[in-house]
Amino acid sequence: MKIVLVSGNSYDVVYIATIAAGLAFIVLSVLYYTTRSRRVRVTPVYLSGEKEDVVSSVSPSVATLYWGFMKRFARALYDALIGRVHTGSLHDWYKFLSSWLSWLLLLAIVVFVLILVVG
Repeated sequence: MKIVLVSGNSYDVVYIATIAAGLAFIVLSVLYYTTRSRRVRVTPVYLSGEKEDVVSSVSPSVATLYWGFMKRFARALYDALIGRVHTGSLHDWYKFLSSWLSWLLLLAIVVFVLILVVG
């Protein structure tokens, strides 16, 4: 199949493709805006258990997600941490937290290596 250019310019195909893509974009945009729902969906913002006026940012930080997980799903571990490990010394708490995060990092590395090895 041979493409015959109207004016002999090699950029005619590029122009035609650009115009076709632009028209397709306009048609799809009009189709989207005419068929989308007029009703507004309202979803509550995840604020990590805090009231909206307490939290300044709408998206939670990594630390907030971590502690939310610890308090909700690992409650027994969280109670042990608070009861046994938390002595009031910031240095003790830092040592424990860094060792816990080191275990999590080691677990992530082991899982990653297993995925690479197993395939």
